[in-house]
Amino acid sequence: MLALIGCQSDDVSRRLGARCDVTADCAQKCLTPSGDWPGGFCTTACTSDSDCGDSARCIDEDGGVCAFACVAAGDCTFLGSAYTCAQVDSHGGQAMVCRGG
Repeated sequence: MLALIGCQSDDVSRRLGARCDVTADCAQKCLTPSGDWPGGFCTTACTSDSDCGDSARCIDEDGGVCAFACVAAGDCTFLGSAYTCAQVDSHGGQAMVCRGG
């Protein structure tokens, strides 16, 4: 598994945020590398924000998955330069989360 380069959040783990190519690289699920998930993104399934912990939100992707919450693009630099803060559909409305830009 590829290691994150540069500054990392203590929250990045095989459960949420680590880079991945296949689900076996993660604790539960890998969003495979793409424009939305540069380098791949380990995540877990969710039905509400409470399933994701304090630093993440439950988004309407792949049946509901957790992604790091953010307010501005700089909040996502710990995931790498290809990540930015974007508004997406979430369980219950809209959420700002880190994803590929």
